[in-house]
Amino acid sequence: MPPSSILRFGLTLISALVLLTGLVTAAIYLSRPQAQTVADEIDTPVMATQIEFLAAAMQRSAALIASHPQTLECFATAAPDVCQAQAANLHALNQDATVLFVTAGQNQLLPGFLPGDTRRLIASAGRGGESASASFSLSISHPVKNAAGQRLGVVIVEQSMPQLQALFDTLPLPDAAAYAELQQKQGEGAVSVLMRRGNQAIKLRNAPNWIALDGTPWTIAVWRYEKPLIERLAPYFLGWLLASLLIAVMVMAFTLTVRNRVGDSLRMMVRFTNDLRQQRLRADYPVTLEEFSSPIETMLKIGKIMLGKQKEVSSQARVDHLSQVHNRRSFDEKQKELFASMKEGWSHSLLIMDIDNFKQVNDTFGHEAGDQLIIKFGEALKVTLRNSDFIARLGGDEFCVLFPFTPLDRAQELAERLRSKMPENVELIKGVTQRLSWSGGLSEYSRDDKEENEALARADAALLEAKRGGRNVTRIKAVA
Repeated sequence: MPPSSILRFGLTLISALVLLTGLVTAAIYLSRPQAQTVADEIDTPVMATQIEFLAAAMQRSAALIASHPQTLECFATAAPDVCQAQAANLHALNQDATVLFVTAGQNQLLPGFLPGDTRRLIASAGRGGESASASFSLSISHPVKNAAGQRLGVVIVEQSMPQLQALFDTLPLPDAAAYAELQQKQGEGAVSVLMRRGNQAIKLRNAPNWIALDGTPWTIAVWRYEKPLIERLAPYFLGWLLASLLIAVMVMAFTLTVRNRVGDSLRMMVRFTNDLRQQRLRADYPVTLEEFSSPIETMLKIGKIMLGKQKEVSSQARVDHLSQVHNRRSFDEKQKELFASMKEGWSHSLLIMDIDNFKQVNDTFGHEAGDQLIIKFGEALKVTLRNSDFIARLGGDEFCVLFPFTPLDRAQELAERLRSKMPENVELIKGVTQRLSWSGGLSEYSRDDKEENEALARADAALLEAKRGGRNVTRIKAVA
């Protein structure tokens, strides 16, 4: 499986959560309860209740007046004094209402002004039954019949309604954009608008809901503003967008936190790798994630073991296995280092030595005795010389000592001190003792030298002179 970055994983997770949020929001929207119709949402208005109550009361009053004995006498005799007395009684009971007596022949028994609606009511009442008509007043008719059931005429009760506009203004519309009308049906399906309120523009776009007013010719028509689809979906979309944004922020914060911690741990592992390559491990490599703790602890343990083995191997590669001093390879590296520092004005010297009579010991007593002579000589050098002096075996019985930061005259003193403190005799093998002496050539490095081996050549020439001069002496070869 190809590797995937934590950031890409986080972005994929965010996309999945956003899509999931959208699907959940859509499901909530589709499962929402459907809006009720306007007629169900609007309770019967106070206006309608009051008008219906008034119409019912006027119907009852008209029925009582029509069956009253004095009313029957008025219709039977048409005597003005009887009719006038009954009208006075009715007016005393309700001064806001007008009562008219009209015979079957449409003769008005009580004088007075008849509004247009009342005249139309008289015309329709002549055809029998109960009827009603209204504009800003409400007129109720009721038939008058004698004991034999013969129709004598009609009683018309007309009630003025000056509070009608105030009642209509209290009509609770569904919202501020709705529109309502108080309508009255006319003949042949015609409708007249008595009152209106609200946003009339929506009347052209939507169908109304009707509220009939029982006992009256009036109807309340209500048009409700229907929001466009995009406007209805906007709250759900904004909710989905906000939820998605919050989820995205949370997931991104989590992803960045994990990425930073993983990055810190990986950087610590890279640091460990670099330190291991440079052979200098630290005591601890702290990480921020627990998952990395165990692996890096294991790596640190293995790294320390590897460095220990590597140092051991490196040390063995630079140490002469017999004399346990530095070998020729190590000597060459150290000599280059000292020669390079000559540019800074430092003085360095070197002493090259051969063990006296080594070949004779080797040929007479064997290689074991010769090896022991080399070992004893190396031990004597390490015990006698300074810690800063560099001792190396160049090969066979030839040794060399580098005196860092030491001028030639001081190196000569150190060489004489070495000779004086060298053990006089050493036991090589059982029964074989050998006098320990050496011949040496001393020189120093010069800034005029083109390469580091020129000083070694001068010291080697001085060694040759020491051997020719009888051995167990040190000769000096200064820079020409």
